[in-house]
Amino acid sequence: MSVPRDPSNQGDQAMIALPALEYHLAHGCNLSCQQCSHYSNFHVAGKMPTVEDAGADYANWSHRLKPRRFALLGGEPLLNPQILQHIRLTRQHWPDSELMLVTNGFFLHRFPDLPAILLETNCRLEVSQHGTHDDYVKRFREVKHLVWRWREDHPGIQIKIRQSHRGWMRQYKVENGKPMPFDTKPEAAFKVCMQKTCTQLHRGVLWKCPALAYFAQLEAKLKLQNLPQWQLFRDYKAIATNASDDELRTFIETKAIPQCGLCPSRRTKFVHPNPLQRSALK
Repeated sequence: MSVPRDPSNQGDQAMIALPALEYHLAHGCNLSCQQCSHYSNFHVAGKMPTVEDAGADYANWSHRLKPRRFALLGGEPLLNPQILQHIRLTRQHWPDSELMLVTNGFFLHRFPDLPAILLETNCRLEVSQHGTHDDYVKRFREVKHLVWRWREDHPGIQIKIRQSHRGWMRQYKVENGKPMPFDTKPEAAFKVCMQKTCTQLHRGVLWKCPALAYFAQLEAKLKLQNLPQWQLFRDYKAIATNASDDELRTFIETKAIPQCGLCPSRRTKFVHPNPLQRSALK
C-alpha cells in the first residue's frame, strides 16, 4: 500500500485546492436509474479498484491536490468488498478533506463494522433515495430503519438521506434505444450542470466530470463507436500526473469546455422508471 506524504510537510502549503474529488469504488450498480450521470444503469464493465489500486492512484495526487470534499461512490460502492479498507486509505491520503461515502444503502447490512469505521475516519454516510415506486419504497424503508438504528447506537455518526430523485434531470436524449448527446452552447450547459464541480479521479488521471470519465465504458457496452455525434467526448484529454501546476490550476478554474455542448442547457425533470427493474430507455 502506498504511504501518503506527511501532512506536516511544509511543501503541502503549495497544494492546489479544488471543490471536490470523486472516486469510483465500483462501476456497476444494483439499481437501474435511467439518465444516471455516471451511466451506472447500463451496468458497464470495469474492474473494481483494490486497495492497492486506489493507493497507487491517490499517491500520484494526494501531495498536489487538496479537495474540500472527497466522495467515495459509484456505481454502488458497497459492491466493493474492501469498502472498509478503502475508507481508511482515503482518509490517510486526504486527511483534511470532508470525506463522504455515497450509496443507495441496499447493502449496508453486509457491513456491520461500517459505523465504527465512519466514526474513526470522520466520514459522512450519504444514502440516496432513487424513487417513489411502491416496491422500491418498501425496500428503501428497510434501509432507513437500519441507518436510524445506527444513529441511535453510534452517537456522533454522520448520516444524511439524500432525496436524489427530486433533482433527477435528463442527461442525454434517447434515439432508437441509444443515448445520444444534445447540441447546445457549452456556456449554457455548464450553467445548469449539476456535476460542474464533480472532478473524477479515474484510471489515475483527472476528468472534468463523470459523463466524460466513464464514456469509454458506455461506448464499449452499447457499441456507440460509429456515432459521430459523440466525437467531442472521444476527443477529450484527461489531466495526467505529469501536468504542471499551472495546467492543473487551469483545469480546475476553467468552466465551460467544448464537451459541455453535448449536455443539456436546460434542467429537464426526468422521472425514471422503477430503479429495481431494468427497462427500455426512454
